[in-house]
Amino acid sequence: MLVPAGNSTASWARGAARGVAVQRTADSELTRVRLAAQAAADGTPSALVQMGGDLALISGAALRTASRVARSNDGLRAGERVNLDGVEGTVLYTDDGFREIDARRVVVAVIDTGVDVNHPALQGRTLPGYNAVDGSRDVTDREGHGTHVAGIVAGSWDVDQRAAGVAPFATVLPIKAADRNGNFSDVSIANGVRYAVHNGARVINLSLRGSDPLPQTSAAIAEARRAGVLVVAASGNDGQDRVTYPGAYEGVLAVGSSVNGKRSSFSNGGDRLDITAPGENVRSSQHGAYGDRSGTSMSSPYVAGAAALVMARNPQWTAEQVKAHLTRTATDFGARGKDRDFGHGEIDLFAAVFGAGEAATPAPAPSYPQPTYPQPAYPQPSYPTYPQQPSLWDRFRGLFGRQRSPWTVDLF
Repeated sequence: MLVPAGNSTASWARGAARGVAVQRTADSELTRVRLAAQAAADGTPSALVQMGGDLALISGAALRTASRVARSNDGLRAGERVNLDGVEGTVLYTDDGFREIDARRVVVAVIDTGVDVNHPALQGRTLPGYNAVDGSRDVTDREGHGTHVAGIVAGSWDVDQRAAGVAPFATVLPIKAADRNGNFSDVSIANGVRYAVHNGARVINLSLRGSDPLPQTSAAIAEARRAGVLVVAASGNDGQDRVTYPGAYEGVLAVGSSVNGKRSSFSNGGDRLDITAPGENVRSSQHGAYGDRSGTSMSSPYVAGAAALVMARNPQWTAEQVKAHLTRTATDFGARGKDRDFGHGEIDLFAAVFGAGEAATPAPAPSYPQPTYPQPAYPQPSYPTYPQQPSLWDRFRGLFGRQRSPWTVDLF
């Protein structure tokens, strides 16, 4: 049994006490290198512990380590003293296991202001993009919002910048739905959703908000759900008890912001809220560098990235099963059960991805038809012309800034 040394009551011990795998061998420099490499590839949280003249590799879904991506500061960490089966030792190394999950076959569409596909954090992690306004491949992100969102989903880990994508090996499909003035239209958002569905996305992230439903977008999201795609959206940043659209649409996983069991002051709640995730001062990629942003726009891609990891580990699960699993494994804060501040609770990345040491039971399969669109391992994007293309007049108005934007992003 692995427990803290002395009188410590570290929270990680609650899971570890239920049992972890232990591989013990004589200590040597070569053994340290070998076991560290093994720990970095075992697909679960793990730790390397020095115990006198021995080394012990401890691993398992029940183990919780300190983790930047899981925002976990109370997990097992290097330098900590532990007691393993009555013998005290020192933790030399830990890893949380998230970077070891191969999620390349999980495509997450980011429908936003565009994505800087040449940003160092996103290189090699994106498919060719699509401009849902004019049908081109230009996804240039002049504002930086979409690049920041994409980095939260799948950006590479940068220790110096304290930036960490939730699913760093997931594949991002960049879709630009904003015109040159930063305006989003019903047509462009709907085109983006349909393009994502037809080009292999298993998850669609919409860090957008609007007070009213949009007819074409509503129809496109319904099509995405029928195709078995999980749609994740921000709840809004007005601090009100009303989830904005598209989060308010039926079946969309609406995400608010909270930190350590405290609802963010700007985060929208209400009956439609499903779950919360970190959304304050989130560091991610933008404008060729890195920066901090706050908002439910940051919380939504966190959950989208978590969904990608769950799908990678459970490729047979449907979107509805993944959604139910994420909400079921969330930490219940606020009023008991689902409430207006946290929905089902604050996301627990360890529990969601590794099942908290227990086999995750899938939710019942959805009643609507299963996906009819192909989902290849590495989809090759096409560039279809949808019936709802913007008219020449709409494009003209967009160029001169006279088109009212029904939905927007919050530029915190």
